[in-house]
Amino acid sequence: MSELSVFWKLTKANILMYIRDRGAIFWSLFFPFMIIGIFGLLDFGNMGTMNIGLVYDDTTKMYAESLEDILKEDQNYKFHTGSKEHEMNELENDNRITVLEFTKKDNGQLEVKSYTGKQNENYGFIVTMVSEKILLEMSLAQQQIQNPVVTQQETVNTNNLRNIDYVVPGVIAMTLMQGSLFTVIGTIVGNREKGILKRIFATPLDKTTFLVSNVVSRTVIAMMQVAILLIVSWIVFKIKIVGSVPLVAILSILGCLVFLSMGFLVSGIAKTSEAARSMVMPFQMIMMFTGGVYFDRSVLPGWLYDITAYSPLTYLSDSLKDVMVKGYGLGDASVRTTLIALSIWLVVLIVISVRTFKWEDNGK
Repeated sequence: MSELSVFWKLTKANILMYIRDRGAIFWSLFFPFMIIGIFGLLDFGNMGTMNIGLVYDDTTKMYAESLEDILKEDQNYKFHTGSKEHEMNELENDNRITVLEFTKKDNGQLEVKSYTGKQNENYGFIVTMVSEKILLEMSLAQQQIQNPVVTQQETVNTNNLRNIDYVVPGVIAMTLMQGSLFTVIGTIVGNREKGILKRIFATPLDKTTFLVSNVVSRTVIAMMQVAILLIVSWIVFKIKIVGSVPLVAILSILGCLVFLSMGFLVSGIAKTSEAARSMVMPFQMIMMFTGGVYFDRSVLPGWLYDITAYSPLTYLSDSLKDVMVKGYGLGDASVRTTLIALSIWLVVLIVISVRTFKWEDNGK
């Protein structure tokens, strides 16, 4: 029997073993669905920070910055400054509640245009009214012209995305991480600890064939999980995938391979399954809560935000959101950066794993 034939038979056997293990299927999907269900049923989207975009020039800078200084005392408001094109793009991608554009007319009158997505019209109206009151008081104190401030509100067509649309990509990234790490620990460390690997390799089975078949079968299973999560989320919560589904698959496969490699690294260092799980859990929890899985990373302290930006889970979670929520493609720098960064992680982890990995427990 050829090595290729053995490889495919072993890969098929691994996949069938997973499919027939109802307990494994249930628990590998239960936690992701629980998280998606919580965020889908409860409206967390209206409980967070209101992101407001500011567009101004040198003649209106003083008014915009003064308004920001007054409103940012309320921690519910977070301000972003940029060009009109950039801020309107962020609004269309549902990253802004409203965008305020400041212009100065020839007669000295300050004009403030408020652009708001249809699903946030009420919030936009509140922000506009509050801004008008504050700016009016400022202008009256400095100018003698009649009606020194005029405001206009305009509703903009956006993707109309909900909080659940942002949560699902992060949960997919988390599922890939957890499944890949713990599968390797269970298969390699557990079997090595019991002496099963030693008995397997007493047969003519090649070690490379065994290893690659496990990687391929785990990747196929991971893609099945991703597909189930997306289909059920679409049926139950009507989530939207704005970008390319094939690109989502490519990112998921690359992320899965990175975390599988990380699992092999841990398996090479840890002597027992318990030790491996103890090593993985702290890093998994840190990556999970700082990688933008459940909440926006902007709530993190600056130093922690910068450090965790290089985490593989952060790259994967952010890029899946960029593709699924914002419609980004290979032409966008953030997606290309993620592909390069995850590829670097993969190569580094493979190189280290090759040096540390062992098939047998040398302590026995």
